[in-house]
Amino acid sequence: VAMTFQLPFCATYKTNHFFCDLAPVLKLACSDTEIVEKTTFLLASFVTMVPFLLTVASYIHIVAAVLRIPSAAGKQRAFSTCSSHLTVVTLYYGTLGTVYAIPAATQAAVLNKIFSLFYTVVTPMVNPIVYSLRNKDVQKAVRRLM
Repeated sequence: VAMTFQLPFCATYKTNHFFCDLAPVLKLACSDTEIVEKTTFLLASFVTMVPFLLTVASYIHIVAAVLRIPSAAGKQRAFSTCSSHLTVVTLYYGTLGTVYAIPAATQAAVLNKIFSLFYTVVTPMVNPIVYSLRNKDVQKAVRRLM
């Protein structure tokens, strides 16, 4: 952020995005933004990858523990418990990684907006829905509604 604030900006202050994201702001700069982009990429990679790798490591341990359960019903129940969290995590990290891991030069602005919408709005919105679908009362209500 500090490096971005030091950039000189051109005449227009309107971004082609629905929130003030870094890539659209950098497009407004009148100077070379390569150092800011590389620094941001390195810092964002570290800040994003550490929690992601911890989540992956946790799931590796969970899968290993579930595979040691002797009964098929026990395995199914354990995987069912983890599936809600895994769905939300995959949706979040998948769209976040798509927006920030792919170089801005090869990204279409419309796709960038759509994926940004997913990780900022859709994922938090579907999070309670995904978790509540495991509840038996909610499942019965959905069946009655259908």
